[in-house]
Amino acid sequence: LASGFLTSYNDTRELQAHVPAEALDRSEGDELWFDYVADLGDGWNSTYTVAWLLAQDAIEVDCGDATVRLPRGRLLVMGGDEVYPIPTRSGYENRLLGPYRAALPCPPPGGAPELFAIPGSHDWYDGLVNFVNVFCRRQPIGGRQTVQARSYFALRLPQRWWLWGVDLQFGDYLDESQLGYFAAAAEEMRSGDRVIVCMAKEVDSGRRGAEVCSDRDLAYLERHVVEPAGGHVCLYLKSGRHHYCRYQEAGGVAQLVTAGGGGAFLHPTHRLAERIDPPGDDRGRPYRLAAAYPSAAWSRRLRKRVWLLPAYNLPLAAVLGALQVLVVFMLDLHLHHAYRRLGFADLVRALWESPSAFVVIVGVIAVFGAMIRLAHDARGIPRLLIGFGHSALQFGGLAAVIVAASALSSHLSGVASLLLFLALVWVLGGVGGVLGVSAYLWATNRMGFHANEAYAPLHHADQKNFLRIHIDAAGTLTIYPLGVEHVGRRWRFDPQADGHAPWLSPQGDPPPAHLIEPPVTIDST
Repeated sequence: LASGFLTSYNDTRELQAHVPAEALDRSEGDELWFDYVADLGDGWNSTYTVAWLLAQDAIEVDCGDATVRLPRGRLLVMGGDEVYPIPTRSGYENRLLGPYRAALPCPPPGGAPELFAIPGSHDWYDGLVNFVNVFCRRQPIGGRQTVQARSYFALRLPQRWWLWGVDLQFGDYLDESQLGYFAAAAEEMRSGDRVIVCMAKEVDSGRRGAEVCSDRDLAYLERHVVEPAGGHVCLYLKSGRHHYCRYQEAGGVAQLVTAGGGGAFLHPTHRLAERIDPPGDDRGRPYRLAAAYPSAAWSRRLRKRVWLLPAYNLPLAAVLGALQVLVVFMLDLHLHHAYRRLGFADLVRALWESPSAFVVIVGVIAVFGAMIRLAHDARGIPRLLIGFGHSALQFGGLAAVIVAASALSSHLSGVASLLLFLALVWVLGGVGGVLGVSAYLWATNRMGFHANEAYAPLHHADQKNFLRIHIDAAGTLTIYPLGVEHVGRRWRFDPQADGHAPWLSPQGDPPPAHLIEPPVTIDST
């Protein structure tokens, strides 16, 4: 809330206009390899596994009946949300700089690869202060060199390809200085040039609110900047969703690829739309779903793990149990009913006699009702039914816990009865409360709600992804989408390795990368 309010009045992109910047020419040579990774800086094992793979001299993968060698990219593009959950200085140091410096400490033979980044919503939470300090000061990050001066960039690539990294902030309008920057870059284009647009915020067409602004921004950039210069967008690279999916233009070659598997928690894929429109497009060019990772079937199976939430999140169980003990004190049950078995009628009477508890419970019901409205586009009666159903589940469970705890402690007397009663309310209420949350998330996710909340707490570190992209001498662009089925979990320090070798290497077999789908090509025509 604070970052959204402050950045509405202080858009730091406008301040960047005072920093000189121009399109960068990386078109030397007949071909180019570069890498794309996004949504990283969450868990150590997942983030470092991807960083370690990106740092290898080459990755060998099976492609049909042959083994293909994919050399490390000369450029690494980070597509947004470089750190979770908030972009503090220590967050960047521990969750981004540490893993990537450890994976490639010094420049490899042949020179330092360059690193470019655009900010996602999480990078914007501090107004972009730490992002600018990390990526826009032309300082090295391990063996890679940052060269950009602003939070967006334009690169001229070989064979008349361009890569534009756009800063969409929180889905607000593109600032004037950024539009001017890309307009100046477009002046260097020739008719027939092809453009890769890299964007950090999800921009699915048809969504309400800020994402519609993102759609319009990108449509404006394409129609009023790229196309008048004779260029056309052939590839959208998108982050913000922590899975891999690819949409292909119906009857065309343009691709829209989401690859947010750099280390953050996994998002589901089983509710991906079979057809979408490209960002802000109303010219009847639908895109069809061509591939997704993990599969929809695996995504559905993974959802069942939400029932293990009490084991994954014991602190949440402790907090919910403590809140239920507090309600018991507010109802004054520990004084009047600690030595005998309670019934549901006793709870109703105690609630009627405790205005403060009544107000608290009404407030909690209101929060449950608002929860789904704030997170999703649910309105009217369905929202009320879902919210009240969750409320009934939680408070019905609390009543059952109190009745059960009183029955189990009624055979004791004095302080022992009271302490056992409160302990049972805390333990049973905490576990039962978290199971109530699990039931709510499982049920609402089946209806298409709460993808973040249902999958983030699963602690699922595996099934990461990143892209290795090749522009060959003929001008054909090939995307190699790489998946990591199981990330490394045991690492050893290797002080005797070469200067550019990773400080930490996997114990045992290294985590292998595989092709998620056959390579995707966009040819020169």
